[in-house]
Amino acid sequence: MRFAVRTLLSPMLLASAVLLTSPASAQTTVVKYSNWLPVGQAMRTEVIEPWITEVEKVTQGRVKIDTLPKVVGTVPAQFDVARDGQADLVVFVPSYTANRFDILEGLQLPFVSDNPEKFAPIADRFYRQNLASYNELAGVHPLSVFVVSPGQIFTSKRAIKTVADFKGLKIRSPQASANQALSLLGAVPVSKPVSEAYELLSSGVLDGTLMPAESIPAFKLSDLIEHATIIPGALYNTVLILAMNEDKWKSLRPEDRDAITRISGETFARNVGRAYAKGDLAAYESLKKAGKSVEPLSPAVLAEVKNILKPIDNDWAEKVRKKGVADPQKLINQLRTELAK
Repeated sequence: MRFAVRTLLSPMLLASAVLLTSPASAQTTVVKYSNWLPVGQAMRTEVIEPWITEVEKVTQGRVKIDTLPKVVGTVPAQFDVARDGQADLVVFVPSYTANRFDILEGLQLPFVSDNPEKFAPIADRFYRQNLASYNELAGVHPLSVFVVSPGQIFTSKRAIKTVADFKGLKIRSPQASANQALSLLGAVPVSKPVSEAYELLSSGVLDGTLMPAESIPAFKLSDLIEHATIIPGALYNTVLILAMNEDKWKSLRPEDRDAITRISGETFARNVGRAYAKGDLAAYESLKKAGKSVEPLSPAVLAEVKNILKPIDNDWAEKVRKKGVADPQKLINQLRTELAK
């Protein structure tokens, strides 16, 4: 009798073991992604969507990212959305919330770089080596820290050919150092996210906007813009961060966190830089074909602008000293040295 019971149970136990260890029974963790980027936008199409597919592949289906049908909350609030668990995954722009991510602003200062292919991966590396310890991103896990293309000046009323041409123009600005730059140059900065640019330009509230060239067609602004003024070296850059809720990140299996990390960080950032560089060229060509003016600032006026904007670096340094950065200038020198290699 004992032999018969053992004979009966053995196949049942074996079948249970197979079910428990089969890939089909492995638990899938769904990560909810709050997306605000429009259809066709370079970072969404060429980087984020392929990355989402790759995440599922490298985790062998154990992690699946579900893009929600609409953004959770507002675009400026995406950090809080992720930190508070309203969504698991976001792309957020630190500079959309003033006086909160001041140390990160060092990556956005004037004339740091106008090359997103080079700067984007360096931004991720520089953050991890030099800025992460200040813990400005507590509550989320930064999967990649990067810059997009440098913001250039797009106006509807007049081209910017001299410093005097800035005077009185109401121009959308995405962040603090750009606000300060516009004010110093005589323009009126209007702090708004890119998602509001169309409405404000079409209604005449704005005379122009600062943004990457790629974003002009992506956000359907081409018909509202008549002039593009390119600032060699860049008036500013904008940092964006791909981030996951910290608790959600910790809930993933260690091997899945490792796999996702390998396809994020500098790799993700480099892909963003390439996508934006390509998008910029296409956008400028499109504007030219539509009869819009696309001109760089002359060397003489550029030198004048650089001189006017000197206080920005000093003001940033003073601000972050109060947040524990002992030698802000050393940080910026390190960044510029890295970019010059």
